[in-house]
Amino acid sequence: MPPLPDPGSVEDKQSPPGLGSLSPAARRLLRLYHGGSFIFLGLLWLLVGIPSLWALRADLIRLWNHFTWTGLRYALFYRPGWPTFGLLLCVSFTLGILIAQSRYELFGLYPMERLMLERQSRWILSLPAWHPLRRWLVRTLDSR
Repeated sequence: MPPLPDPGSVEDKQSPPGLGSLSPAARRLLRLYHGGSFIFLGLLWLLVGIPSLWALRADLIRLWNHFTWTGLRYALFYRPGWPTFGLLLCVSFTLGILIAQSRYELFGLYPMERLMLERQSRWILSLPAWHPLRRWLVRTLDSR
């Protein structure tokens, strides 16, 4: 009986569908987009989400002690203001980015996204040698 493959081995893991047809520059650009979206999300939570939670701290303490859906609705929607808007903004961006990342991991790139990445990577490589994006893209491609 042949041995079962190790579930943690690298050879068995597949990349998302459609990623193999991308050039190395486009793959690197896709990693930049994904990393940038999570950096943006972290900064959004730091700059908007935490102050919004701090402004809603009295309502959140009340909800922690005695949670009701009516109390949540009152805290967020019947007392609207900047903290509520900031918190809903952070939650909506978080859900949007997580859903987009899940779609990418499960189903891969759409053909239009693949085309856009290829075009943008070619455009970045056509920039002058002193441009930061080109230096970053060429440096990371040469190191492999």
